[in-house]
Amino acid sequence: MERPRTASIAFWWVAWAAAAVVLRLLSPGILESGDGVLHYQIARYSWAHPELLLDHWGKPLFTLLASPFAQLGHWGMTLFNALCFVATAWAADRMLKDTATWSRWLFAPALLLVPVYGTMVLEGMTEVLFGLLATLVVLACYHSRYRTAALLASLMPFARPEYIVFVPLLLGWLVLQRQWKALPLLAVGHVLYAVVGAIALGEPFWAFTRDPYTGAEAIYGNGPLTHFVQHPDLVYGIPLLILLAASLLVLPMLHPMDDGMATRRRVLLILALLPAVGILVVHSLLWWQGAKGSLGLVRVLATSAPLLVLFVLWVLARAWHLLTGGRLVAMVFGLVLSGVYVVLAAQALLAVQPLPVQAGAYQRFLDRVGDRVKELADDHQRVVYFHPYVAYRADLDPFDPQRAWKSMPSEGLQPGDLLVWDAHFGPNEAGVPLERLLQDTTLRLIELLVPDERMKVLGGHAFEVFLFERFSGQRTVEETVLFQQGSSGTLPFAHRKDTLACAGPVWCFGANEFPFEIDGLPVDVPGMLYAELLISGSIAWEGERKYATDLIFTEDAIGDQLSYWSSTLEEGPFTIRLRIPPRNGIARNKLYFWNLSGAGFRLQDLQLSLVVHRAVL
Repeated sequence: MERPRTASIAFWWVAWAAAAVVLRLLSPGILESGDGVLHYQIARYSWAHPELLLDHWGKPLFTLLASPFAQLGHWGMTLFNALCFVATAWAADRMLKDTATWSRWLFAPALLLVPVYGTMVLEGMTEVLFGLLATLVVLACYHSRYRTAALLASLMPFARPEYIVFVPLLLGWLVLQRQWKALPLLAVGHVLYAVVGAIALGEPFWAFTRDPYTGAEAIYGNGPLTHFVQHPDLVYGIPLLILLAASLLVLPMLHPMDDGMATRRRVLLILALLPAVGILVVHSLLWWQGAKGSLGLVRVLATSAPLLVLFVLWVLARAWHLLTGGRLVAMVFGLVLSGVYVVLAAQALLAVQPLPVQAGAYQRFLDRVGDRVKELADDHQRVVYFHPYVAYRADLDPFDPQRAWKSMPSEGLQPGDLLVWDAHFGPNEAGVPLERLLQDTTLRLIELLVPDERMKVLGGHAFEVFLFERFSGQRTVEETVLFQQGSSGTLPFAHRKDTLACAGPVWCFGANEFPFEIDGLPVDVPGMLYAELLISGSIAWEGERKYATDLIFTEDAIGDQLSYWSSTLEEGPFTIRLRIPPRNGIARNKLYFWNLSGAGFRLQDLQLSLVVHRAVL
């Protein structure tokens, strides 16, 4: 009976893994257009550039194992992670055999439907491989194969940095079990990679000297200590959190009734539950202190999701097995409850991430940028860019120095180079502020690209892309005040202004939802490279309570939205700068307030200015 049952369960794992791959193939959207794309590029091009196999940021073990799958395309990373998921389910099943049968069937969907884990499988991220290694180590210790556990753990530093939490706990367990001969094996991974590093790089200690998680504090900043626990439902899903709470209540009850499993129960407590908690705590501390390049990304918790699901199901299913004696009725009832859980967990996942993944405004804009760069690349010697997605979309080898550079070259730009500056990576990771480029008279601005839904990215920068080339770039800048409140009687544009009577050079508005709008600002000037619309003033609310309103600027052409920009205005002065590319006379625009506060406000010192940038021919 055991052999066909195991085969059936294995088919069940593969079915869930296949579903993930199919969903990826049906998804036009990419969840991780930055790090996810870069991991894919490192794996894909590692065969052409073997030095990438020792790229510390790319996670050398992940790069090595995922590289064959990356040759298939980006979806191949999902295929690799789906296989890691199947292997994780197999490892967990070897332990869940000691519990109720339903837990063996529930593990795979329960894990894949954890929001933070399922999305990382789809995106082919590194966290899934680490989760597999951790589960394999727990399995080895569960069956007292301590040397195997130590060997597997020695590879963890080359899969994910979360090893810093897991390996010390394993070390403690080996010491408690007096497994002295296993301890030296924890260094095998470092020794192997040191030998390879000495041969390939001439640097045996490269794993320490080339630590990529340093020096980013000023870029990423920090956040509250509670950041990673503020929305656990979005990370783990409410169904898993309920089971976690139940397992913690049941765990003390297992001690007197299941003494024969005491050691294995402690393995799961120390090497499954504690690492999951430890990874959460360490990342919370790092983000709070702004250390080790932490960006506060909750996706890192996917590393511990298999451990958490394993612990929860083992504890609950073991108690169920002991209390019911493995009777058929109990097994059927457990399977029914498992089915209910799967439905609820699927709803929790879809509430966080609708599937298939659709391309959002961010990706749609980068698609347009990448397509434009691909058009221009053949006319330029090299493409210098900062956002990984640009090379991905333009189908460039980002590691071929003859064609692409993912940073500013040390010798600077050369004649024939195309520079793609984006507001996300450019001023942050690349350390290249836009002002520096705009003031460089040896650069010619080719084009400004803006998204159809304006947004802000890391550092509060408006997301936009400037295309430059190395060429004489003399430009003229002309600023014109279009309107200044108090200095002229009426607005010189088509407008609607639902004001109330009030004293002084102030406009008072009631609680109207759309109290003020201007149509047709003259921002599309013939012959311009781009224009900047500067909007400044001061806003105040009636009464002591403070509210906020939105200032909206839109551009449309024959029913199509070209640009939508929303800025939230709170009490006090404000200044907004909007960069606008040439529209060739096809666009009409509107500037208006969208007041959802239900309260009136006062507006004063409103000034509209236009700065036009032109090339000197």
